[in-house]
Amino acid sequence: MNYLDREYADVDLILRRGGHINRSELALYDWVCRNHDDLKALYTNYGSTLTQHPDGFFFLTLSGGKLRSRLLPRTCVHLGMFIALKARDPEITRSSGWMGTTQLLHDIETSVPKGTLQEVYAPGAKENVVDDRISLAITNALKVLDELCFIELRGDRFRPLEAIGRFAEFARHDNAPDDDARIQMSIERGVVFHDATDGEEIEDTNNDSDETEN
Repeated sequence: MNYLDREYADVDLILRRGGHINRSELALYDWVCRNHDDLKALYTNYGSTLTQHPDGFFFLTLSGGKLRSRLLPRTCVHLGMFIALKARDPEITRSSGWMGTTQLLHDIETSVPKGTLQEVYAPGAKENVVDDRISLAITNALKVLDELCFIELRGDRFRPLEAIGRFAEFARHDNAPDDDARIQMSIERGVVFHDATDGEEIEDTNNDSDETEN
């Protein structure tokens, strides 16, 4: 592996900030495949594991070490699960996977109870600003999901990438998998669980960058 390769810098930055190397980014994906063993050994020295999901994409998981972990905010987890389910809609397939952000806002507002939306995206907001707070929180969550390569965001539209499937695991178990499911998800899917506290839901991530603020 040549550490002077431009691909190395790009891959390392994505992985260290908790992102994913998807097949859709063909040049980087191919570079990781060709240098997989060297990369795996490198991150092992940091107490991390280069993980390849069964769907093909790569990301880092932590087992304790020198890299900091990142806990995704509840807004990103909820929105990620919603997008993961929307990605299976035949209409999305016909549009080459692209969705409009305005349509996403409409869909989530009509599909999710208002009380749940307020609890997740606008806790403590006054009634007269709840809708604006929800829209802003969803917009910000989309930016985080784009940064971590769960989606590709371009202006007022986006498309889910392979990594969005990680959220489908939580959606399938209603964000509350039993012990057997947790074990399977941890081993086969590289999911790390954090026990919920103060009434917060379990939030997914095993990534290795600074903690994201809500």
